[in-house]
Amino acid sequence: MQQFHRVASSPEALVVQNWLVDKFESYGYEDVKIHYFNYNSQQLDAGNVVVVKKGTEFPDEYIMVTSHYDHSTGTNVSGPGADDNASGTAGVLECARLLKDYDTKRSLIFVPFNAEEFWLVGSMPFAQKCASENKNIIAHFNMDMIGWFPPDSTNTIMASGYSYISKALFEYYQQTANTYIPDIPTIRFSRGDQHGDNTPFNVYEFQSLYIGDVEYIYENPCYHKLCDTLGDGVNRLDLAKTFVQAVLSATAELANAWLPPQNLSACSGTDKITVSWENDSVSSSYKIFKNNVLLDETFDNYYEDYDVEVGKKYEYFVIAINGTTGQASAPSNKDEVAFVAPLRLPYFNDFKTDKYGFEQSDWVLRKIVAKSALCNTNTLGSFPDNYLSIAELNWFSIPDSIENISIRFKWRGKFIGVVYNLQNWFPALKKDWSNVGMWFEITTDRKTWNKLAYISGNNDKWIDYEFSLNNYIGSDFFQARFRLESCGSQSQGDYYIKLGYITDIQVAFNDGNDIKKYALLYIKDLIISPNPTTAIVNITTFQENDYQICVYDMMGKLLFQQDTFRDGSLDLSFLAKGTYLIVASLPKHRVAKKLVKN
Repeated sequence: MQQFHRVASSPEALVVQNWLVDKFESYGYEDVKIHYFNYNSQQLDAGNVVVVKKGTEFPDEYIMVTSHYDHSTGTNVSGPGADDNASGTAGVLECARLLKDYDTKRSLIFVPFNAEEFWLVGSMPFAQKCASENKNIIAHFNMDMIGWFPPDSTNTIMASGYSYISKALFEYYQQTANTYIPDIPTIRFSRGDQHGDNTPFNVYEFQSLYIGDVEYIYENPCYHKLCDTLGDGVNRLDLAKTFVQAVLSATAELANAWLPPQNLSACSGTDKITVSWENDSVSSSYKIFKNNVLLDETFDNYYEDYDVEVGKKYEYFVIAINGTTGQASAPSNKDEVAFVAPLRLPYFNDFKTDKYGFEQSDWVLRKIVAKSALCNTNTLGSFPDNYLSIAELNWFSIPDSIENISIRFKWRGKFIGVVYNLQNWFPALKKDWSNVGMWFEITTDRKTWNKLAYISGNNDKWIDYEFSLNNYIGSDFFQARFRLESCGSQSQGDYYIKLGYITDIQVAFNDGNDIKKYALLYIKDLIISPNPTTAIVNITTFQENDYQICVYDMMGKLLFQQDTFRDGSLDLSFLAKGTYLIVASLPKHRVAKKLVKN
């Protein structure tokens, strides 16, 4: 490949594209496709070369191995590109060759992309296509520059970059690489992530890694230079081989792996937290962990935890058990949730009680600080911390008696410097550079967050937003959140800052009669006294109508039920000493409190 100066729009790029097709076909792949795309409103002659190897058991789950085969352009820049990125493309070819006759349960996709050097013009539409088709991409390994290392360095390493959404994949890749190649440790880039054809997949929230030698990119005298040839630009073929071995082993293992339980979520309810996850054909049971302590083992793919206290946060994960071998899987993802009462509707918050407005009784602020693929502060790829803040509104239910309901808020944003100009600088990204900015999202299960709006702008003025929630009427569980990313930190200067402010959040009914109807269905509070008790308790809900009162033990067994109860006393002398749940219920709403019987 180094004999061609492979600018993405040049005839040489087409020659290399066709050569890649021939190579894949020579390995026995029969259905090699070209994915074409536009640059500056014109379709490039050379496209992405796509090869799919179907899995035997899970053909709709995919592992991707990619590179880019074009090289940069410009004065004294367009050149052989042996390291950038003929080396990574050779790695993709080698993985495809070695895995051709190796049966894998999951499907494999091999793609040498074109036009990476035009700022991801080729990989972005391919990632868009995968997202629009709801492709279940388990992992994406992108090899970009794998053959150069500082000649005077004695300690060889391999490096990878990842954004916060790909942390679990990196840990898997690192463990696998260090297992098979213990003499050359795999580390994370000291500067965080690196832009490459992994980035569009991060934008669409696929787990994707940048794998290459750019840990030392500042020391590479041939980066984007005419000397990027075998011998100078690629001075360590043994390192390139080792990178390929690491990717190959991670791909092969992951393609056949028994995956940990997927999509675990924890949802607060009126008297419990329900933890659920996806089932699979291998697991016979699941061990549930709460705050890193084994809670229970279940044969179902959900668990109802009644041993919770209002206002406290709990973190859950599960480990699956193989019924045949007894082997335990890797842990699932973790989900932290606060046990809270549902919001009282209609709801309003103008955030005047503290400086930031969150971390109140009806909000949870989650702040993740991580190196990310989504921020760039100079042309050589140094990435500062990227701050992801997620503010979650407490849950509530929307009874089917409601006719019209909406959520409203005011937003004032200040997008400046790098973040505001990303869409203008990089034509491949345009509005799809969507993880940099603020999303307003909703969920009914905490597994899938639906994006209602992407909010951007640079006017630094308050703007009103309103969204109908009528499509979610009848939902027993509903939650909204704001997800805001800020590029850089205050210490780096305002040039890299994006700020956002939210106020006057309302969940309102358009018809006042609906508010009255809903108020009749809502229990304002549940007060139990004395607590602990020896026999008699007084129950107060401020509810004017009859409601149901129940008593459960901590395993969820119903011990007492009275369907028509009014605020007053209840004789519990029949209960043994212990801890119980008192649950007051209306047809569409319940409130629970713990009771200790002495």
